[in-house]
Amino acid sequence: MIDSNNLDFKKLGFHAGLEVHHQIKSKRKLFCNCPTILEEDPENMEYSFYRYFRPVLGEMGDFDPGMLVEFEKGYKVIYLANERNTCTYEMDETPPFFPDMEAIEKGYILSEYFHCTSFAEEIVVNRKQYLDGSITTGFQRTFISARDGWVPVNGKKVRITNLHVEEDAARRVNWEDTSNRTVYFNLDRLGLPLTEIITEYTDVDTPEELIETAKQIGRVLRISKIGRRGLGTARQDVNISITGGDRVEIKGVQDLDLFDLMCRNEVVRQYTLIEIKDEMLKRGITKDALEHTYVDISHLFESEVKHFAVICPKMKGLFGLEVQPNKDFGLEIFEKSMLITGVPRENHYHSDENEEGAIRKNSDFSSNLEINDQLYQKICSILNPKENDAFIVVRGSEKQAMHALKKVIERIKIALDGVPQETRRFIRDGNSEFLRVIHGKDRIYPDTDTPPVVISLDKIEEITRNIGKRPWDVFEELNSKYGFSQNKVDLLIRDEQLDLFYKFTEELNLNAHLSYKLLIEIYRENKRKGITLDEEDFERIAELLAQESIITEQLHQVVSIIAKNKKITKQEIIEQLNIKKFSDEELENIVKQKINLIGDEKLQSPEDEQRYLPKIVALVLKECNYSIKGQTVVNLVNSFRKEVI
Repeated sequence: MIDSNNLDFKKLGFHAGLEVHHQIKSKRKLFCNCPTILEEDPENMEYSFYRYFRPVLGEMGDFDPGMLVEFEKGYKVIYLANERNTCTYEMDETPPFFPDMEAIEKGYILSEYFHCTSFAEEIVVNRKQYLDGSITTGFQRTFISARDGWVPVNGKKVRITNLHVEEDAARRVNWEDTSNRTVYFNLDRLGLPLTEIITEYTDVDTPEELIETAKQIGRVLRISKIGRRGLGTARQDVNISITGGDRVEIKGVQDLDLFDLMCRNEVVRQYTLIEIKDEMLKRGITKDALEHTYVDISHLFESEVKHFAVICPKMKGLFGLEVQPNKDFGLEIFEKSMLITGVPRENHYHSDENEEGAIRKNSDFSSNLEINDQLYQKICSILNPKENDAFIVVRGSEKQAMHALKKVIERIKIALDGVPQETRRFIRDGNSEFLRVIHGKDRIYPDTDTPPVVISLDKIEEITRNIGKRPWDVFEELNSKYGFSQNKVDLLIRDEQLDLFYKFTEELNLNAHLSYKLLIEIYRENKRKGITLDEEDFERIAELLAQESIITEQLHQVVSIIAKNKKITKQEIIEQLNIKKFSDEELENIVKQKINLIGDEKLQSPEDEQRYLPKIVALVLKECNYSIKGQTVVNLVNSFRKEVI
């Protein structure tokens, strides 16, 4: 396996694109009038029903291959519902209502933020098939708002190819063991307005650029105040490919801190699969040579469960190759079989596991098939493999085991084509596992239940005319004016404090760094203590600072006073602060006293000063009831230090 820590992404032809899904703030769901309220307590669900799904023909009369795989899994889907946030539309018993115009308009506003140039003058709703049970209809209603936008990333433009508005899927709340093939969904989230932002994958050629692209999109969703906030409101799928590989969609990558690891592990996987393909061709392996001939070897095991084996000609040593950290090619194959058939991965075995130092022996995916050397020889005596042959064993009911081996052979044949196009599920260790075959064009077709919604260009211009500043423009401005870092700007955007920041600095002429301290540092520090401040509280404090009625050192006291009494007047705040007046002589004596308390010898070097000066300042401020500025104390300490020492 190539070293994932030393990858030349540009040389490998790395490309990555994003599909960012983010819920839109709205009063109602996209295609019905139910409120956008989630039910957190499963005990409050009032009724349930179940469904089985089957694929339907696309507009051109073909089945989407991804839908056929989902159908093959054979899931029974149980839905939990509550009349408070679901109706007969979520049950697929009622046609869709007229689309929510608030969500449609917000789709246009987001498109303007992303510099889109091609706006949809006619909202045409389409159906996008989903057979995993997450949508009761078996399809998601979706429409394009605009195309051809971009975000700036490291001096270049990463294109936004499409911006969609669509309905969110139901929440999976439980997944029984795979052999039972039953999944549970909560319908409260189904139908919430959602935006999908798709980037051009060829514009990104390093993980760093991918991360920055995701951040820029996230900043827009925050600064526009269109995106909902909270756990589960945003999801990101990543499409990755390298030269010689193919597009692989990795779903459920929530944490940006894991993007780099995920990209590296996927590049390693695709690179290794290409090498395996080349080795298979070099050995003369053909698809016709991989036969669906399964041998019953159940009599070799002390179990009532069936065991079947299949020969894999010329494959010896290939199943044991590491395709991702702690994961061999055999497990890569078994993942697909396990998900489709329900046979657990631990009931699969490949002959390379018998080798010394086999990856699976040291992995987290132990096998229930304990095949020792003696049993290995007995299996070989029945299968009679040639010197370079490998074999695979599957344990389960006869129907399941035969189905699993069929999927195994199909996957090995696909390996002769290299990297398969597929959708994969992200795992927290940075690896991924098979989820389904990637969807094709036959998955999407027009929705016959919803008429087109015509919106003129004049109306679109009116909707998008007064959008706020874009996050990259805000950074340029605050960085050049005040030297703010990207992290500081991000915090102002993330906490939705940017409007107040501009109000304080431009209307009240408050110092920018002091405004930031109040809106971010003071706010977050007090929030951790359980003290919350609203916009009106911030404005009152900012006015007191701007009028010099209070000083920075009194901020914490003021916050505490206001938190206890939201209706307190300005004069009452000043009275409660108990501001003390000190003569120059009194203040000098206090400073000298605190220097002596700390110790003269502890201020003799620059390192000591950096370490102990804040302690002296804190002691002086406390004694003076924070009625003087910290810088005044620092100046006095510096002037008296040599004299005292």
